[in-house]
Amino acid sequence: MSRFRARLPRWLSVIFFGMLLSCGDSSSHPDRDQPPDAVGEDLPPGLDADDAALLFRTVTITIQAVERCGAWEPEHQPGLNYQTPTRIRLGIQSVELMRSHKDPEPVLLPLPQPIVEVDASGGGELVLGEGVGLAAGSYSHIRVGLAYALYQIEATAHTFRVVPGILEMDMSLSNHEREPGQVRTQGRYTATFSAYGASQSYSGSTPLNCTLSAWGGIASTTGTRFSVRVPLPDGGVTVDPASNQDVAIRLEFPVEEIFSWRDRDDAGYTDGVYDISEQLARSELPDALMECNLLMADRCQGEAIVPLHPTWPMPDTGVSFCSDGTQIAAECPVAGEPGDGQDAHYDVHPMEYEIHPEVVVDQVTGLWWQRAVPNDELDWWEARDFCAALELADWSDWRLPSRVELVTLLDLDELDPTIDAGAFPDTPSDFFWSSSPVPFLNLAYGVRFELGFIYDHDPYGSGRVRCVRGAYTAPELRYTSDDLTVTDSLAGLQWQRQTESARVWLEALAACQDSDLGSFEDWRLPTLKELQTLVDDRRLQPSIDVVAFPDTPSEWYWSSTPIRYPPDEGWATSYTDGYASIHAFTEQHLFRCVRDL
Repeated sequence: MSRFRARLPRWLSVIFFGMLLSCGDSSSHPDRDQPPDAVGEDLPPGLDADDAALLFRTVTITIQAVERCGAWEPEHQPGLNYQTPTRIRLGIQSVELMRSHKDPEPVLLPLPQPIVEVDASGGGELVLGEGVGLAAGSYSHIRVGLAYALYQIEATAHTFRVVPGILEMDMSLSNHEREPGQVRTQGRYTATFSAYGASQSYSGSTPLNCTLSAWGGIASTTGTRFSVRVPLPDGGVTVDPASNQDVAIRLEFPVEEIFSWRDRDDAGYTDGVYDISEQLARSELPDALMECNLLMADRCQGEAIVPLHPTWPMPDTGVSFCSDGTQIAAECPVAGEPGDGQDAHYDVHPMEYEIHPEVVVDQVTGLWWQRAVPNDELDWWEARDFCAALELADWSDWRLPSRVELVTLLDLDELDPTIDAGAFPDTPSDFFWSSSPVPFLNLAYGVRFELGFIYDHDPYGSGRVRCVRGAYTAPELRYTSDDLTVTDSLAGLQWQRQTESARVWLEALAACQDSDLGSFEDWRLPTLKELQTLVDDRRLQPSIDVVAFPDTPSEWYWSSTPIRYPPDEGWATSYTDGYASIHAFTEQHLFRCVRDL
């Protein structure tokens, strides 16, 4: 995920990828209806002057950066420091209203000038004319084109002496003419450090990574333009011929502690202070997590609870068979024989369900699941909306499950589908959506219940949906570690901290069985589902907590879980991206051992 392209590191990169992810309320203004012919040829694209329902309204958009919203607590990564940016200003170059998340002809609203700078920290207003033509009906989304973003953070510079001051970031998100004759290209930045009335600027460039947000927004880079599309607050706005109301939209996004970095242990640096140096290789670099954390800012829309971690033990895989490395064995090997220590030798937290006509309650995780699934295939946004609107068994707090929640349902003793058919009858062997976006990519995680593959999917594609309900509280501290081990207090597992060198599957099984790391002798190779508990949905390359598990390669890791067919292959998880796939037992992969607490 290297980002630095010039003199400064990539801490100026896509920090505003989801800034306009929104929530708020609506207000009204005196009616300013005009007859359609008052606008003539100035109608916005997508509108027809002959449309009898065409109305003319003043559209006011308020953009407000707030420290926080709702009851959602920011989930901090252990080992990082966090800071709240100030003086946030956005250069807006287009605004479109959309009738759906995939409206092919959004209504482009006229701006008073090519680029309008809005003071988001002060709750700036953007008034889009007095007499904007809008067709009657409902508008559910807004797409905002951003030319640039500016903000400030407190920082300390280390030159010939230590100087506290202000660092201002100026990031060009779309190509535009900032000043007459000066074209700013996408991904170009300027950073200015100011102290005691003096300042110094640095410039460079960085690639822009677009991503989905946790509440359904999407940032995209098309050609030289950057835009953010988000759902409107309160389900959207309605243009009603019988109403005298103009259109008012309030977009809010929280900025509390979204700028994060990891302290360096350099002499003269201060704990908890963002330190920069003229020797930029020694400067403290903001952590890549800030992109995903910022895109969580759209949680103002409705809390956007997407559980990142298991707060319960991971249920067993259900596997009851063993492999000898080439085929399914008639009997599982005994202690000391090749193949000892594979999945079927251990039955940790066996799957157990309480089955009701409409719902299934997982007795291990405490999660409530929708038992039947709709026949329709939905895209990612439709799947989210379906669960949010679901009322089932007298409950209305259903949601689309996160990646790690969906993985709990895998029963890898079965094939086609890989799920308990008694608890979940008639489950199609298809791809099922999770609510977890893949960080830095316009993709979403899911599970295919034909064999059990865990991978990503285009959110505009189609998939199945099974909803879940269950409380989630972000843990204050999940991992504790020493030089040799990492303890996961939530999942009840202790992990080998460092990675073992690549070996074939049978050798990886034997190495964990023989391990006496930390004077413990009950180490084993983890199951596929246990490996999946380590995947950090906020990261790529590697997709794991890099503080708890430093220097983890972005490569495949063996699990102890075989598959019935092909009989000479077994499951592995990639910490490049968190995906799970099957591999020949003769392949050499990395591994780390685990034990139960």
